[in-house]
This record gives sequence, C-alpha cells and structure tokens, in this order.
Amino acid sequence: MNWIADERVRVFKKALLKMGWYCEKMFLLSIEAFQTKDEKIARQVIEDDNVLDEMEIEVRQEATALLGVHQLSGLNLRFVAGGIQIANTFERIGDTTRRISEDTLALIRDHSGNSQFSLMRKISQIAASILKESLRVLADLNVEGAIEVCARDAEVDELFDEIRCELTENMAKNAENIRKLFLMLDIAQSIEEIADLSTNIVESTIYIVKSQAYKCLRDEMKPFKGTGGVLFEDSD
Repeated sequence: MNWIADERVRVFKKALLKMGWYCEKMFLLSIEAFQTKDEKIARQVIEDDNVLDEMEIEVRQEATALLGVHQLSGLNLRFVAGGIQIANTFERIGDTTRRISEDTLALIRDHSGNSQFSLMRKISQIAASILKESLRVLADLNVEGAIEVCARDAEVDELFDEIRCELTENMAKNAENIRKLFLMLDIAQSIEEIADLSTNIVESTIYIVKSQAYKCLRDEMKPFKGTGGVLFEDSD
C-alpha cells in the first residue's frame, strides 16, 4: 500500500537527517578541539567517526530494503536513491572531521603553542554555517536555499587561498615551525573540503526535488547536461 511506503520513506528521511546532524556535531567538536587544544574532545570525534560509519551502513541497508520491497516512484524513489549518495557524503564529512582531530592531536603532542589566527576562526565559522544550511535545505527540500549554499562556498575558497598564502610565507620565514604550519594548512584544507561536501548535499537535494542533475560550478548552481553514451548506449 502507498501509505506504508510513504511512512517508511518518512522514517528513512528522519534517520538520514539524524546522520547529518551527527556529522555536523562532529565538525563543531573538531573545531572546538582545535581552537582549545582539548585532547579529550579530539579523541571523542575520532570515536564518533566509527558510529557515523555504522549509520551509513544502516542507511544503505534500509534504502536497499525499501527499493526491493516497495514499488517506489516519483519523489519517494528519488529521495531514497539520493539518500544513499547523501549518506556517503555525510560519511566523507565524518572522515574529514576525524582528520582535523588527528591533526589537532599532533599539534598538542608537539606542544606547538598558539596556532590560532583570525582567518582560521573565520573559515571555520563560515564552513559550519554552510553545513548547517545544507542540512536545512535537505530537511525542507528547498531549492532556493541550495543555490545560496553554492554561492557561499566562494567565501570559503577565497579564505582558504588567503590562509594557504599566509602559512606558506610563514614556512619560508620560520623553518623551525614547519610541522606546525603544515598541520594547520591540512586543517584549513579539511575545513574547505567540508564546505565543498556541503554543496554535494544540496546538489543531491535539487535532484530529489527536480529530477534533474545540477552541479555547483564556480559557485553557481547549474544544470548538468551530459552528452550521454559514456557508459550506456542510447536505447532509442
């Protein structure tokens, strides 16, 4: 019956959003650990990544069951199929937050001292805001919000370029701090990657709503129209 399928898809959506909020929490904690040099929080994020991996497996299993048992169509079909891809994106965000925490632990072990500067705080805040907004877009299936997320990714790209230049210059001047500076650069790159992954979430959301592929290219959301025939021959 359709109402049974609708209810199972509703539960599936709720579980997918729970996974998204979990990876958002991990990202916020990884930034807190970096900013405060809190070893306990950093280790907690690393442990939480294992939980997120289990969540992704459960999402894939439930999606497979839904597709196998129910004759889904329309929005329900696209949400379940897109949900598999979104869960994989969440898992990649989890892996990236784990890398931030591992770099933080390395900074703590090296007694690197203060590793904060305004650009790092700013890129963290913007990336966290973009991730939060991408989850809201998914929850509301809001195409207009997806376009805004794509546009904001440009801010993170520009900040990362500034950070990379500043850290590279510091490496040339302070050879004794090269390891610390490399770790900070890796953390900045991980933060930038999370903003990019957030655009993947909204790309998938637009597909769910409009049944058309879109890509965030040069910070603009554009329809992606392939030429076809790359993997499958035209059946016409």
